[in-house]
Amino acid sequence: MSDTNSYYTKRPSDPGASVRKRKSNRPLTFFLVIVVIILAMSIFFKISVINVEGNSIYSDKEIIEASGIQIGDNLFFINRISAGSRVVVKLPYVDSVSISRGLPNECTIVVEESRAVASVNVDGTLWSVSQSGKFLGTVDADDPLQLAEIEGITVDKAAVGDNISVPDGEKDRLEYLLQILEQIKGRGLETDVTAIDVSDPQNPQIEYQNRFTVKFGAQDDTEYKFAKLLSAIGKLSSDDSGTLDLSDSNKVVFNPN
Repeated sequence: MSDTNSYYTKRPSDPGASVRKRKSNRPLTFFLVIVVIILAMSIFFKISVINVEGNSIYSDKEIIEASGIQIGDNLFFINRISAGSRVVVKLPYVDSVSISRGLPNECTIVVEESRAVASVNVDGTLWSVSQSGKFLGTVDADDPLQLAEIEGITVDKAAVGDNISVPDGEKDRLEYLLQILEQIKGRGLETDVTAIDVSDPQNPQIEYQNRFTVKFGAQDDTEYKFAKLLSAIGKLSSDDSGTLDLSDSNKVVFNPN
């Protein structure tokens, strides 16, 4: 007679079954976690404070309205790049914008306002431009602020808020020019630089304090070259004038008049 107990003997458990079950549940668990996070973010983190920093030309209200960010917007769902771009496009005297989040409900808009650094002739009209090459407006001939006029690039049209556009063959000149303008603005040299000539992209030059013609040589570490320039001028007497050649990155050559 067979042992009936053997018929009801429990089959050996599969040790991998529970592991497989846990693995099969992982995608669902992950999905549920993501859903919960998204729901939490949509319910909480509503913007209730918008700070504006770095502005003097435009009011806080003008900048906030230009950004499109509003009280009640979700802090994490705002597109900071698009919002910053809107400010730059709508407000000509803003050069750059950065937007940061502050938990749980603050948004901060930091602007860098444009400042006239130089001027360029467009079809017989002189236009002021910022360090980024943005047109800020026309320049009155009687304007007491005499901005350095840019020579050596071809500019056919201008409009407030637009950036300088040149033919393809002059792209290298424009790139070098923008580096020079950035240094002029960053070092506060707007009244010291009286002319800028980028006709030769391998050796652009500026007129400095109506005393020095400064030759920069090939495009290579413009920031360092400006530092060398100011250091060299600091060692010369107030009566000196002539040409300062920065073509050699290791030295400054001064040729007096």
